[in-house]
Amino acid sequence: MEHNQQPPVTSEPPPYMQQQGEQATQAPPVTAPPPYTQQQRGQVNVITTPVSLEEMIGYIARGAALLTTFLATVIIGTSNQTKGKFLLESTAKFSRFSAFKYFLAANIIVLIYSIASLLISIIVKPKPLIITLSIAFVDIVAVSLLLTANGAASAISRQLDDVDHLLESSLCSYYDTFCSHIKASIAMSMLASGIYLGLIVLALVIFANKKS
Repeated sequence: MEHNQQPPVTSEPPPYMQQQGEQATQAPPVTAPPPYTQQQRGQVNVITTPVSLEEMIGYIARGAALLTTFLATVIIGTSNQTKGKFLLESTAKFSRFSAFKYFLAANIIVLIYSIASLLISIIVKPKPLIITLSIAFVDIVAVSLLLTANGAASAISRQLDDVDHLLESSLCSYYDTFCSHIKASIAMSMLASGIYLGLIVLALVIFANKKS
C-alpha cells in the first residue's frame, strides 16, 4: 500500500514574495534639489504695507512741523543785533527777555518731539492703538506749549513796536533786524502750532474710522 508523499515544507517564501520584500525594504532614491539660478538667488520677497491717505498726510504734516519749529529756533537764535560804535555800542539780545527764552525752549522741545514722532510714524507699522493715542496726547501737549510760548513772545514783540514817549520812537525802529527776526520766528512757530492742531483732528478721524 503506497502512501501519498507530500512535498517537503520549506521556510523560504516564493520568489515573487522575495521580490516584493526587497522592493519594500529598499528606500526610494534621494534626488538633490535643482541648483538655484543666479536670478533666483537675487530674488527677495518684500512684504509691503500700503500707506493710507491719512498716514501720508500725517507724514507730510509732521515733516512740515519739524521744518517750521527748526526755522523758528534758528531765526530767533540769530536775532541779536548790535548798533553803534565804541562806547555807544549797544546790542539787542533775545536772552534779555524771559518770554523769548521760553519761546526758544518751547520750540526746541517741540522740534525734538517732531523728529521722534515722525520716525515712529514711519518705522512702526502697523501702529498699535496705544501708540496712536500716546502720539495724539503728546501732540496736544506740543500745541499747548507752542501756543503759550507764541502768546508770551507776541506780547513782548508788540511792546517793542510801541512808541516810547520819551524817545519818540520805538525800539524796533532802531533795532529793525532784531525785531524782524523775532516776528519771523513767531510766525514760523504759529504755523507749527496750526499744523499740530491739524494733526490732532487727523488723529480723531483715524480713531473714528478704526472704531467703525
